[in-house]
Amino acid sequence: MFYGRRNAALEHEDNSQRSWIAPDDVAGSDMDVASLEDDSDLEELSLDEDTSSTSRSEPGRKVCVAVPQQMPEDGDAVQPSTKRPRVQQWKKEDITNQPRQEYVHPRPDFLRPASEYFTQFFTPDLRSHIVSQSNLYSKQRDVVSNFNLSESEFMVFLGLIMYMGLVPLPSIVDYWSAKMRVPQVAEYMSRNRFKAIRSNLHFSDNDQAAGSQDRFLKVRSLFTKVTKEFLNVAETPMQSIDEVMVAYKGTMAGNLRQYVAKKPDKWGFTLFCRSSVDGFIHDILMYQGATTFQSHHTSLSEEEEKLPVTDKFVIALVKTLKDPENSTVYANSYFTSIALVEYLRSQYSCCYVGTARDNRVGYPPLQSVKDMTENSVPRGTLDYVSSDGILVARWKDNSIVTILSTGVGVEPVCEVERYDKEAKKKVPVQCPNVINKYNSRMGGIDKSDMFVHLYKTPFKAKRYYMRLFAYMLDLIICNAWILYKRDCLALQCKPMPLKEFRFEICFWLVSFKTLISKVTNASLGTRDVPKPKRGQRAIVPSIESRQDATSLHMPKHVGERQTCKFCSRKGHIRRSRWVCEDCKVALCLNDVRNCFSLFHKVG
Repeated sequence: MFYGRRNAALEHEDNSQRSWIAPDDVAGSDMDVASLEDDSDLEELSLDEDTSSTSRSEPGRKVCVAVPQQMPEDGDAVQPSTKRPRVQQWKKEDITNQPRQEYVHPRPDFLRPASEYFTQFFTPDLRSHIVSQSNLYSKQRDVVSNFNLSESEFMVFLGLIMYMGLVPLPSIVDYWSAKMRVPQVAEYMSRNRFKAIRSNLHFSDNDQAAGSQDRFLKVRSLFTKVTKEFLNVAETPMQSIDEVMVAYKGTMAGNLRQYVAKKPDKWGFTLFCRSSVDGFIHDILMYQGATTFQSHHTSLSEEEEKLPVTDKFVIALVKTLKDPENSTVYANSYFTSIALVEYLRSQYSCCYVGTARDNRVGYPPLQSVKDMTENSVPRGTLDYVSSDGILVARWKDNSIVTILSTGVGVEPVCEVERYDKEAKKKVPVQCPNVINKYNSRMGGIDKSDMFVHLYKTPFKAKRYYMRLFAYMLDLIICNAWILYKRDCLALQCKPMPLKEFRFEICFWLVSFKTLISKVTNASLGTRDVPKPKRGQRAIVPSIESRQDATSLHMPKHVGERQTCKFCSRKGHIRRSRWVCEDCKVALCLNDVRNCFSLFHKVG
């Protein structure tokens, strides 16, 4: 398992087929070989003309094929296999393209509002769970805490942080500042109340963390509930698997934080995801080292536990496919290997297409990467072999691409345009069908990642799991929008862009709160209680402001007595040294009269 920096790629080796001559006394040799004469289930090795001419075999001597071992990842411990690896018999022939039905989204009766698509994944059960855990967390922090979060107030909070992703400012407090004040935020919740909710936001009971091996226990319930709803959505036959980096540069997460040099967000949490072609993410596997698969909602068999770790990533995500027999999985070279392709086909009847590293494809008799890199080899050069329905192709583009497939063949060959430096224009280049299909169907995870990064929810905090909550919130919005676009396509109507869709959800969420009638000092974020001028009539706040549970109506003791704005009448003036910090009015607060409480309860 890797915990820190992972090498971007393994060293390239010369993968050209090497034939060798077995010694006369095979029993005296310590090499693991498979004799073509002794094994009745193996046919004679069929090689190309130019490849077989390099063989050093002589008449009357046995020709044997070396059995290559699976190359492990850097730093990953691979369990040794007790079974003897099967020898691949490569032939210069194409494989049959497996037919896959195009996904047809069912036509809905009508187009739902954006809020319903959002609540399909952010369910009322999830809302009540977060609210209850947040209230419990505030009591665990401080037994005498008077913090109490309601579901309607939590919905307003969600709407505000979503709006902040659409209208970013340098700092959170700027939304309430006098110079940069944003009414769409400041008029729905005070700054101090917003900070109180954010600091007490929680998703699990800390008392249950003792003895747990799940290192993502803080957000496990959140991811489990949301992923369960994602899995209920229909999948396209073409699925892609890739890794997602949730940006985090802090040090509070320990070695849960990974480093991947080639990612835009190099530091962060690694999530392995499976998505449809349009970018809808269905399943998520959170990487946490040795306990990654124990904490996932699927379980691996004893045989699967012995496989390399990259194979287990794919298998854990394939297990949640609704119809693996009619699905094709696309993945990059980090996951692809001959052993994985054979296992998926034999155990799940699932096709696989993916780019591969040279030392993971079983050393087929292909033109070597070093030879194809020569300038004399034109762009578009293709070499391929197959064995028992497994195709390995090597194609020259800007770089050399090696691809492994059990679902898509080389034919029909198409043409793609590439820029030629010598001709200074785009020229047609021959491209095999397997490469063309891979390029068009592999980008589901990247498409989802792009949608999430368009309007990221700002949630910087010392608690590392808040970044994961912000990512999940953005992912819910993106998945809801993709589902909305599917309905629009079925109804043949033009969908609204993601920005408008997010605005609609924000306006619906903040509708759970009544607007503050006027700009007060509390909404500006100040806590000073100014002394009223003599002869000036005090401004009494409205009934809505008095009974606003989101504001912190706290008494503050002042030096000079002021007129009580609740019990004072003309000719009968009573004065008090207690002032409400939010309402900015003096109120009686003693053992005889409690105008402070009555003022905030009645109008």
